[in-house]
Amino acid sequence: HGVRLPLVDPQPAHAAPAVDAAGRGARGGSRRLCGASAAAAAEPGVTVLASQRDEPLAVPAAFFVAGALQSGTADLWRRLKAHSLIPSRHDALSHWWTNHPRSRAGNFETYTSRFSGDATLAALDAAPDSLLGDASPASFTFMFAESLRLHYRYLDAFDACYRECKANPPQRGAPSACANRKKGSDGGYRADHCYGRATAATSPLSFNLPAFATTLLPALRVVVMLREPAERLWIAFHSYGQYPAKYGQGAAGFGGYFGNQSAAWHSCASRHGVRPCALRFEGHGPEQADVYYHCDQLIKGMYSAFLPEWQAYFAPERLLVLPSSEHFARPMRSTRLVWRWLGLREASQQEEADARRVKEGDELEQTVRRHGEAPAHHSRAVRAFYAPFNRDLAEALDDRRFYRGNWGAPS
Repeated sequence: HGVRLPLVDPQPAHAAPAVDAAGRGARGGSRRLCGASAAAAAEPGVTVLASQRDEPLAVPAAFFVAGALQSGTADLWRRLKAHSLIPSRHDALSHWWTNHPRSRAGNFETYTSRFSGDATLAALDAAPDSLLGDASPASFTFMFAESLRLHYRYLDAFDACYRECKANPPQRGAPSACANRKKGSDGGYRADHCYGRATAATSPLSFNLPAFATTLLPALRVVVMLREPAERLWIAFHSYGQYPAKYGQGAAGFGGYFGNQSAAWHSCASRHGVRPCALRFEGHGPEQADVYYHCDQLIKGMYSAFLPEWQAYFAPERLLVLPSSEHFARPMRSTRLVWRWLGLREASQQEEADARRVKEGDELEQTVRRHGEAPAHHSRAVRAFYAPFNRDLAEALDDRRFYRGNWGAPS
């Protein structure tokens, strides 16, 4: 494998501007990437020339349940696939868009092969108007640590720079980029200069997962479910064992976790800005890189920091955003809404019954059953932290549901 990311135009079609560091940008369509060159574009070390974009691409996925994590997307997907025009014999949760290209996820050919099994092809032959879906929920909040497919060049460049420092340790008093640096916990040189070198090697801020997805799949439609972020953080803390292991179990551990992570976040945002820290927290230097798991779960609740890119590359009719609470209050209502939005025929009585029989999978209910509810004082602190992001989200979507009730600032 090479280490060069494919060279693709980060601008949507019709000269719509890319999103800048402040999150500003225009909505627009996508630049088509066609023919075999589309498959090549997802492989490391391949440059796609404009002259190669000559054949229409048969896209594997028509719609994408893109997230967010801990927001009920698995429940929605299980209900959606009860409709016979949504074949489900493929791996819909491959996380291909975020996994490292040198992992088992592989290149674009590996991705399309997931949709090419005999059972899936037979279903498409039997009902050509069927729609294939991808339901990888880590995609909506495409933070740096989560987007290895687009940012593996950063890791490669940093690793190469760090190896140089370790292979050629500076002599005492000798000028060197590695000299006069505090040693890291592993005894090696911190090599602060490597952060800039690695950042220069990776893709620009204007080219993130939404731009990549619509470049490869120009007709893709995206469904997003978002849980109130204070609830989502409580779920996430208990869903991944490393956080209670470091900060302690229960409410006390959660309080220490939130205090540590929010302080690290404010330090980064005050120095580098909100959106740059949300998108590339650990890329700003050793102070951020040393934060436990790079504030990942805290950042994944900052939905408004990631929405501008999705809105820039997906026109309103191709992007549907729903609150998780409404789905779990009336799951069949939201399921029917998505079926209609995808343009599917009305579900049969049997399909409706199959969708209704899906065992509810609400992560919040499961977390509360095992660990109880978050204490009120912790919930108020976390809600206050997220209130500015929720306000921006509601304004960007022109949807007051995302700044109402628990989504709003606590009184």
